[in-house]
Amino acid sequence: MKTKTILGLAFILAFGAVLRGAETFDDAMKRAAGDYADRLKAASDDLMATRKRIANEKAPLLDEMRAAEDRILTLQGETQQLDAGEASSANDHRKLFAELDALRKNSTYMATTAHDALTAFGDGMRPGESQALGQRIQALESALDDPSGVPSARAAADAAEFLLERTRRELGGYSAPGSSLVDGSNQVVKGTFAFVGPEAFFLPDGGVAGTVRSRTGSDYPVSYPLTEWKAQDAQAYFQGGHGTIAADASGGKALRLRETRGTLLQHVQKGGIVAYFILGVGVLALLMIFQKAFDLMKVSVDSPQTVHSAVALVAQGERAKAELAINALKPQARELLMVGLRYASGPKEILEEHLESVLLRQRLHFERRLPLLAVIATAAPLMGLLGTVVGMVKTFALITVFGTGNAGKLASGISEVLVATELGLVVAIPTLIAHGFLAHRIQKNLSLLERYALEFVTAASTARANRTVNA
Repeated sequence: MKTKTILGLAFILAFGAVLRGAETFDDAMKRAAGDYADRLKAASDDLMATRKRIANEKAPLLDEMRAAEDRILTLQGETQQLDAGEASSANDHRKLFAELDALRKNSTYMATTAHDALTAFGDGMRPGESQALGQRIQALESALDDPSGVPSARAAADAAEFLLERTRRELGGYSAPGSSLVDGSNQVVKGTFAFVGPEAFFLPDGGVAGTVRSRTGSDYPVSYPLTEWKAQDAQAYFQGGHGTIAADASGGKALRLRETRGTLLQHVQKGGIVAYFILGVGVLALLMIFQKAFDLMKVSVDSPQTVHSAVALVAQGERAKAELAINALKPQARELLMVGLRYASGPKEILEEHLESVLLRQRLHFERRLPLLAVIATAAPLMGLLGTVVGMVKTFALITVFGTGNAGKLASGISEVLVATELGLVVAIPTLIAHGFLAHRIQKNLSLLERYALEFVTAASTARANRTVNA
C-alpha cells in the first residue's frame, strides 16, 4: 500500500516537471526515486524506532500480565479451597443439626416419659403419701414443664433418680409424719404414716393405729382404727422393727362399700330436693291409707244371710218385726233399709230413688280421698324420674367440664341421681297396692249395699202385691 502511494507521488512529480518543461523525464524520475528512497529510509527508521519503543513498552506489560495471571491462578486455587471448606462446613453443619435434632428428640422423649411416670406415680400414691412427696413431685413437674418449650434432660434425669429412689424404698416400706382424719370424727390429728406394698397405715399421736383410705373431696385421708391390732405390734411396725400388720384383702373396697351405705337420711339427701317432696307425698299417702283402713273397719257391711232375714220380714208384711231386725244391723245397711222401710208403702219409683240417694251418699263416704291415692301412686314415679333427670343434667354438665376420666366417680354420681327414682317407686308401689286393696273392699261393700237395696225393692213389691191380693 505504501509502495503504491510512493509511486503515485513520483508520477505526480514527474508529471509536474513535464508540465514545467524545465527537467527531463529521466531527471524527474531520478529525483523522484531519490526522494522515494529518502522517504522509505525515513519511514523504515520510524518503523524500527516504533517497534523498539513498542518492544520496550510491551515487556513490562507482559510481566504485569504474567503476574496478574499468577494472581488469578492463586485466587482460583484459594476460591476452590474456600468452596471445598464451605461444602465441608455445610456438611458438618448438617451433621451437627441432625445430632442436635436427635438430642432434642431424645430429650423430649425422656421428659415426656418422666412426666408420664411422675403422673402415674402421683395417681398411684397411697392415702397420706402426698403429704410427704407432693411438693417434691410438683417441683419435678415444674422443672419438666419448661416455659421456653425446650425440655430439660437434667430435669428428666432428676425425675428418673427420684422414681428409682422411691422404687427402692417401696421394696422395704417406709414411714413419714403427717396428718389424717379419724373415722367417726371430723378432727385432723397428727401422727405417723407407714407405707408397705399397696397398704398405708396411720398411727395417731396417743391413739389407735389403723388402715388409711382416701376420701373424695377432702385434702386429708381417713384412718379407720384397727382395734384388733395390738399396740405393741403396731409400735414395733411403725418404728421400723418386726411387727404384724392387718392387710385388707379387698383393697379398701369393703370400707368404701360401707361408706356408700350411710344412714337413711344421707341416702335421701343424695336424691336432692325432689326426694324430700317425694317423701312428703309418701307420708301423705301413708296417712290416707291408715285413715281409709280405719274407715273400712268402722263401716263394715252385714253378711247377706243377716240382711236376707230382715228383708224376708218386709216381704211378709211384718213391718214391726222387720224394723226391729233392721235396727239390729250395722250402720250402713241399717241406714239403707230404714230409708227403704220408710218409703216402702209408696210407689216403686220413689222407693228406688230414695235408695239410690242413700247409695250415692255412702259411695261418696266410702270413696273419699281414694282418687288422691291413685294420683299419688301415678305421680310418685314421675317425681322420681324428674329428680333423676335433674341429677343427670348436673352430672353431664360436670362431664362437659371435667371429662370422663374417673369412671368410679361417674358411676357414683349416676347412682346418686337414681335415688330419686328409687324413692318414687318406694312410695308408688305400696300406695298402688293399698289403693287396689281399698278400692276392692269398698267396691265389695257398695256391691253388697246395692244388692240389699235391690232385694228390699223386690221385698216391698212382694208385700204390696200380697196386700192387693188379700184385699
